Order: sequence, then structure tokens, then C-alpha cells
Amino acid sequence: MLTVKIDPKLRAQVRALASELGVTASELVREALRQRVAQRTRSPSKSAFAATRDLCGVAETSDPELSSRRMSVLMRARHGRPRTR
Repeated sequence: MLTVKIDPKLRAQVRALASELGVTASELVREALRQRVAQRTRSPSKSAFAATRDLCGVAETSDPELSSRRMSVLMRARHGRPRTR
């Protein structure tokens, strides 16, 4: 058995949701805890950068202006302007 202290507002919300779902408040809390533990063991959280690294145009290069030039090429293409170089 585990005792958890929660504020009255949260307790009322848990009871209301449990009633809507047709389960006891204890079962609702147990299931929420199971899901949270399973989520943690499934995949460690990544930083926003790590999760989107392949979308960020990250490349190892000695050209510090590469990103700026690439963005200007994309903007010209989006607005229908021909590429000039």
C-alpha cells in the first residue's frame, strides 16, 4: 500500500474522471502510474535538438555562412525568385 497526499481539487478531479470511466479512483491512479513508469522505461527523453537534429540542417563544415546561404536559397525558391549567384 502507498499513501499519496493530493490537494482537494485534484482529488475531486480524480474521483470525477474515475466515475466517468466506471473505475475506482485507486484503479485510475494505478493505471496512470503504470503508464508513466512504462513511458520512462520505453524511451529516455531527448532534448528538442536531439529529436529534430536531422531536420535542422546541421552539418559539419568549415563554412560559417553555409546556413545563411541555404536559408536565402530556400526563401527565393519559396517566393518564386530565380537563384542568382
